[in-house]
Amino acid sequence: MKKIVAMLLTVSMVSAIAVGCKKSDSKKESATQSTESQSSESATESSTEAPTSAEPEGTKPSEDPEAGTRATTEVKDGAYAMDEAFNDPSTFKWMTYTESGGDWEVVCENGEMVAKIKSTGTKEYSCQLYFDGVSLMKNAKYKLDFDIKSDAPRTYEWRFQLNGGDYHAYAGEQHVELGTSWTHVTKEFVMEEKSDPSPRFCFNVGNDGSIKDAHNIYIDNVTLVILDCSQAEKVDNGPALNPVSINQTGYQPKDPKAVFVDGTMSKTFQIVDANTFEIVYEGELTAPYACAGAGSDIVSGDFSDFDKPGTYFIRTSSSGNSYKFEIADDVYDEALKASILMLYTQRCGCEVKADIGEAYADFTHPACHMDQAKIYGTDKMIDVSGGWHDAGDYGRYVVPGAKTIADLFMTYQDTGYKADDLGIPESGNGVPDILDEARYELEWMFKMQAEDGGVYHKVTCDNFPATVMPEEETNQLLVLPVSTTATGDFAAVMAKASIIYKDIDKDFADKCLEASKKAYAYMEANAASDTTGFLNPSDVFTGEYPDAVNKDEFFWAAVELYLATGEDTYLAKAKELYSDSMELGLGWIEMGLYGVHSYLRTETSFQKDAEFTDKLKTRVVDQAKADLEKAKKDGYYNAMGTNYPWGSNLTVSNNGILYNLAYLVSNDKELKDLSSYQVDYIMGMNVCGYSFLTGFGTNAAEHPHHRPSQAKGKAVPGMVVGGPNGEPADPYAISVLTGKAPARCYCDNDTAYSINEVAIYWNSPFIYILAAKAAK
Repeated sequence: MKKIVAMLLTVSMVSAIAVGCKKSDSKKESATQSTESQSSESATESSTEAPTSAEPEGTKPSEDPEAGTRATTEVKDGAYAMDEAFNDPSTFKWMTYTESGGDWEVVCENGEMVAKIKSTGTKEYSCQLYFDGVSLMKNAKYKLDFDIKSDAPRTYEWRFQLNGGDYHAYAGEQHVELGTSWTHVTKEFVMEEKSDPSPRFCFNVGNDGSIKDAHNIYIDNVTLVILDCSQAEKVDNGPALNPVSINQTGYQPKDPKAVFVDGTMSKTFQIVDANTFEIVYEGELTAPYACAGAGSDIVSGDFSDFDKPGTYFIRTSSSGNSYKFEIADDVYDEALKASILMLYTQRCGCEVKADIGEAYADFTHPACHMDQAKIYGTDKMIDVSGGWHDAGDYGRYVVPGAKTIADLFMTYQDTGYKADDLGIPESGNGVPDILDEARYELEWMFKMQAEDGGVYHKVTCDNFPATVMPEEETNQLLVLPVSTTATGDFAAVMAKASIIYKDIDKDFADKCLEASKKAYAYMEANAASDTTGFLNPSDVFTGEYPDAVNKDEFFWAAVELYLATGEDTYLAKAKELYSDSMELGLGWIEMGLYGVHSYLRTETSFQKDAEFTDKLKTRVVDQAKADLEKAKKDGYYNAMGTNYPWGSNLTVSNNGILYNLAYLVSNDKELKDLSSYQVDYIMGMNVCGYSFLTGFGTNAAEHPHHRPSQAKGKAVPGMVVGGPNGEPADPYAISVLTGKAPARCYCDNDTAYSINEVAIYWNSPFIYILAAKAAK
């Protein structure tokens, strides 16, 4: 059984593995954290050299008996922000970053940190030793000290840098001469940029343009002392949270409507007209109750019976006012349009134009990633242009792509959304734009199928790119090996496409069915023997999307082919693969609910198995009703309790699909309302007080971890960010969120990739639940 993990596994270019007193494995993949590409750009150096040490040349200063024990988070003059003496391997905190041919290990020997370099790689940072865990305050003055030597003359770089984005330096020195005798370095600098709670301190000891032979570098006694903090500015952790939470975009007149207030003594609330300041509605708040996810007591109120169009805010006596919201029939139109257009902006292999609206003018780009890609481990080159960039980087992956397409297909089936005027190149062709957008990805998927029917897992470069626009990523593209999970998902979504498009483009539908059957045959021959799933080769560091269990993908494929063909052999296989213990998910790991949804919702000309239908229906409704009870008890109509995983907003939206499906097969309106509340949560009805949809809401996420947005300094509108993560896994998030309750573990920062990245398959389930909510 696979553990449900709703998180984006943009597994790093390299993993950050503590090296301790033994060999480091700087390329081991991690399922919970990632480290993005380092920029080769260097910012203006702001440090000034202090008087040199009085120690004899070529020797280290005498060991201070307190060395390594003085580090503190206290902010005062003379405080040690960093104190690393390497005397106790059990407290070793340094990490390694490796790329572009770097080959090395780091060990502790004789109370020193030793970098044993076999190959320097091709870049200065191909071998990087780094330390996270300090903060730098604007206008504070610091003094850095360390001892360093090498087996052979060379140069190196030290730097304090932004830990994400363009990785520019706050302070540092490049091309520093390094000899075979100990050198004591002392540098003073003033932090001139805004305070950073999680900068990275680095030694770049990769390619310096001279040394090629293997050699060692020795480092000891690394300290950072605050010299003057009298003018220091504290770290800005963002705006104060508004405790009065509502959908910041608003509601349709007949929508269910709820307000939640965190930590209040108020017993009533008022709705106030934002233009006349007239009180137009008064309601009661519940008695306080515990919200486990928020770690606090909250109250809630209902105003579903208030349906007068207009612009309003909610007022409470002790917790202030909510953000403004609107009540209107068309209140969701622009948000739904933008959430779909996000997929168009992620297109690869074509020119992305500004025809979709002025808000997108900065994000146009020419056709990108048009060069042929090399099939990994061979010299064969193939065309894999097209498809969607998966997330905040420019990789293209079959598994999340299949999920995204399936969500669009379900939106088309369940909500009746058929807009053909969103402004994409295909608009106006008589085909709903969500089907045109899905087809763009399907056309790319055809190119990912190998001759034997198996489907390549992904196409990426060997590393994540720097913070650049997509046409600026020009490294060699690699087609990574076939995986059974990609093949199963491909078979399923192609079979479903054959049904969706059969009355739109029969030739295309037939092509989809043929490709599906070919992939299914590969699954029949290989699924059972695959017990590991896809794993990155040792020299590839982009997102892995690992999944060792393919039974749910195989089940989904069998169901879809049964519905497409009516052949009982596929149904028999689906029933064989299904069990009550199969986790019914809609994430890229658990895909079983897609098969269940299709079986329950796809009309066929033949009679489906009534007993199997009832079994699946009962399971869906029972799960939704169990969640309903959890959501009522814990507040914000959220059933996650204290389990807020990486990409928790994916879980919220996926849950909304489950609840709407349960409503469709049971006609229980409470379940439809529960699905509607998941939209409200994403758009502001959460304890963080944020709308997690960029561009929509008074306090919406503005700084997503998304390269085009970072490169342009503004967010593409309509993107769903990852949301609260109870186990933050990037340096910035760790530094500002550690110790917070799970539902509060959110920060709007573009370096916080474990919190604020975006993904096509985080948008797609939101598209479904928003379209379901907006359906007239």
